Amino acid sequence: MGNNASNTSDRMAISAMSHMMNITKPQLLQLRDNCISASIKDGSTPSGYKLRRENFLQAMRDSRISIEPDYQVLEKLFTMWDRNSYGVDTLTFFAGISPLASIMDVNTKLQFAIEVWDYKKTGRVSRISLVRILQAINETSSYFGDKVLIPRQIVVIVDDLFDGENRLEDDDAIQYEGRVEKIACHPFVMEFSNNKGSSRYGNVHLATSSRALASRPYIFVQTSPNYNASTSTSCNQGLFTASYDREGGHT
Repeated sequence: MGNNASNTSDRMAISAMSHMMNITKPQLLQLRDNCISASIKDGSTPSGYKLRRENFLQAMRDSRISIEPDYQVLEKLFTMWDRNSYGVDTLTFFAGISPLASIMDVNTKLQFAIEVWDYKKTGRVSRISLVRILQAINETSSYFGDKVLIPRQIVVIVDDLFDGENRLEDDDAIQYEGRVEKIACHPFVMEFSNNKGSSRYGNVHLATSSRALASRPYIFVQTSPNYNASTSTSCNQGLFTASYDREGGHT
């Protein structure tokens, strides 16, 4: 999601690609909405929606996403996600590609990824949903050849965030506004955003994360060392980012 300007070898390929793309955040949200409308309702998927390739390509055309390299990159990413040609989970896929629509810092990209998932605009995210969002970004990054995290590290990130937070009702969810900074400052996220993950494409898959989720409570992982939820905003310093996003204003 980010990169270190002091060392070009640390620059993430997905971040470099976001600077080459033209798609804006409003355009991606519109594409998401069009794809939800074109999706098949499927209770077996995490979001309840399954998107097929032909419907995705048509939605891109309807959304006027045809400028290179946007159409080509998104088409290829869909192919990578749709391993069995049965379609992809709509919201998981869009959460995974969301960093391509932002050229700002990790905090901004994470906030947007959660907003992409939260298409009903509830302002909250569950523990399981947040794991899926982070795993989706991880998965997409691996397709660009970036060094990524293993599923267990992602579960630790989410557990560390949820510890001490007030849950909403009984669905293990929290209000995400104002809490995304804690994720961006997590040591594992900083490791990831500086392209220093411990895994590569072929070693990490969403299915692995699903098995980990099925084993809740997460007693098999420990809180990451040196994590402090009150870490200052200095965690984003040194990242190669822009002052403005493509939507035309500060975010």
